[in-house]
Amino acid sequence: MRIIFVLLAFMATAQAQAVSYIGLCNKSWPCSRTLETWKGKPIVTGWLEDSFGKNCKCANAILRQKKEKTIRVHLANGPCLRNKRCERHDVFYGYSIASANRAAKNPKSRLRKRLNVLANKLKQRIEQSKGPLTCYVSPCLECDLNGPARKALISAVSATLSNCSIVDNPLGGRCLRGTICERHGIAPKLHKPCIADLDGTEVKSKIDLQRFKQNTKQCDLSFYWTAWMNCNRKGSPIPFLKPSERDCSHPVLLFRKVRNLWN
Repeated sequence: MRIIFVLLAFMATAQAQAVSYIGLCNKSWPCSRTLETWKGKPIVTGWLEDSFGKNCKCANAILRQKKEKTIRVHLANGPCLRNKRCERHDVFYGYSIASANRAAKNPKSRLRKRLNVLANKLKQRIEQSKGPLTCYVSPCLECDLNGPARKALISAVSATLSNCSIVDNPLGGRCLRGTICERHGIAPKLHKPCIADLDGTEVKSKIDLQRFKQNTKQCDLSFYWTAWMNCNRKGSPIPFLKPSERDCSHPVLLFRKVRNLWN
């Protein structure tokens, strides 16, 4: 099957629901319900590889859809490094921010080997894709690493995923030149080329969402996000659950509500 890569977003994408379903690799994530989001429209979504689950059957199912698709994929989990909560399978497991900065620049380090595994896994997913695909890949979600370390990760990932546009998503500081800059929040300060994401922001009203759209209209993609997309449950008696242990069996009603948000 020949795969058509498009490195510029489709015109139709601007009208589609760009949704940051970060947790969709979790084994309990309901994939058939997820596809309700883009009924009759192009698929525009993003996720985090590996942290929520290794197999990511839903990502595979999404990529097999023959309709137009745009994906933005984070490979490494930056927040788990910052919060010292990485699981054994995470890229940053066993590292501090300081040691990760050093290891990122060493092609033989355990960190780089783990990242290479994820990049190759995503490459294999993409090779099984059907229909037109726009691909953005971010080596590190909300990354605390310094510029030289992120540059090394970006170089390694771009060598494997040469058909994807490379995204830099630092937690603070400037994005690296030559990348698509991703920022999170209701009013991120961004200039083209860019990706905006509500990750970490609770949208409480339609006014907030309209404001976000206006603040980020210059970007390639503007992702809607809310806490349940990370499988965080309100009122849970447990303050923190590892991503791989969370219950992501969301009802179809949530996905239908997302489908109607931008209308």
